[in-house]
Amino acid sequence: FISFIHKTSQNSQNEKKIMCIVTPVPAAASANNNGGDTSPASTNTNRQSQSRSFSSQTSPSKPQLQRKRSHETRLVLPTGFMILCVTLSMLGFQAWVFSLHTNHHHQQQTSQHYDFQGSSKPQLALRGTNVADPLSWTNPWTGLEFEQYKKQIDDKIKAYRHETSSAYKKTCEMPLYDGEFGYELAGMIPWAYHQSKHNDCKVHTKGRPGTKYLYYFSNHHSIESAKKGQSQRESHRLPKDSPLGETPHFGDDKFPTKAEWTPPPYKEFFTRSNDTDVMEALDKPLLILSNKYTMEWSSGPTNHIPLETLREILKFLAPRYHIVYNRFKDARLEDKLESKIEKNGGVGPYGDKEMIKRFFPSVVLFEELSQNLETDDVNLLMFSLSATASKFVSVQGGNSVVASFFGGTNVIHCVRGPEINYSSEHGGDFSYYYRFSNATIEVAQDAIQFCNAVKQHTAMDEEDLESLSHFCKS
Repeated sequence: FISFIHKTSQNSQNEKKIMCIVTPVPAAASANNNGGDTSPASTNTNRQSQSRSFSSQTSPSKPQLQRKRSHETRLVLPTGFMILCVTLSMLGFQAWVFSLHTNHHHQQQTSQHYDFQGSSKPQLALRGTNVADPLSWTNPWTGLEFEQYKKQIDDKIKAYRHETSSAYKKTCEMPLYDGEFGYELAGMIPWAYHQSKHNDCKVHTKGRPGTKYLYYFSNHHSIESAKKGQSQRESHRLPKDSPLGETPHFGDDKFPTKAEWTPPPYKEFFTRSNDTDVMEALDKPLLILSNKYTMEWSSGPTNHIPLETLREILKFLAPRYHIVYNRFKDARLEDKLESKIEKNGGVGPYGDKEMIKRFFPSVVLFEELSQNLETDDVNLLMFSLSATASKFVSVQGGNSVVASFFGGTNVIHCVRGPEINYSSEHGGDFSYYYRFSNATIEVAQDAIQFCNAVKQHTAMDEEDLESLSHFCKS
């Protein structure tokens, strides 16, 4: 610490000096100099007596440097050095405050509890968490490591294009689709990939911003943004000559099995070349939890996970999995959207992210992990995470389609929508989602049923199965 005492010397001219006391206090030395007493009172008394002794020995005409047994160094400086001393003091104080804040933040992350009734007793300790840095598992998806992964994928794309360009003679031009994201994933992309894989075509594709890596197999993919003042995507049907027809809404019993439709192997392609090392670095398996909260059919939010259900799910999952929570949208639109929901839907803000930050600090928000990335890189990041995960929890919409392209298990919550058809024994769209990657698809309409389905499909052992009764109570 650096302290300052403005003293008047006892010479005849009463020359004023600024005394800058530089006091490094090593813990061991402080204890020895105080006879083992490190209490604040003992330390303050020692410093005060030393300060008085130093002042009485100071000559006004010449700065002197004295070293005491207490490891305290005092330097008498002219008034001109006051600004320098003050600056050093402020920097030292800021560093000390930052250290306290950092320690407190890590303590919060490593001591989370899941009792929302005010109890301080944790219901279940975190399994396998790196106590020193509980978010260190995200390193492969940030900074230089993510840039290296991106280069690997870009090199794979170049190699694929070179191979197919030299092998295929004809060119297949695919139309631009600017409709719903889920429609493009289900109908357009498998159509384009089929041309490359089975019709020996050099495929040329077009897409809206963010589609570069969705069409990784394309020999030439161009990005076409909407005109100024227009939306990037509108709600409209697929092209008439699409292998699924104008709409992907039908049951598995009506799926066109002979159509030119082949989903690209996203999990295989976007798996890291060093995936074994990444998996070993993960002390818990990775789970992607996708949600939404937006206007639907002009009636407010419908297909979102209720906040209390989300809590119950996270209470069970957080100790067992590394979780990425994906309810991503442009932060500049968030307040406007929730304000619109409040006016038209009669409901207030969702509050999911605030709840997660408060009670589940080990859960990573995808929007924070993808901060400052370009639009195409955001989707690349999600595909990279999804290729590493084997468990997915999602809701009706485009994210449930994405989650079905990476194998494993996808538990979907759907309250309303053409994707679910309880009047048919074959169901709606969800009944053929397994075709995207041979994934296991589980759908639940009721919130409690959905909560229990998540627990049953993510339980890791017999003990977990026995504990299911403690969660998802109505």
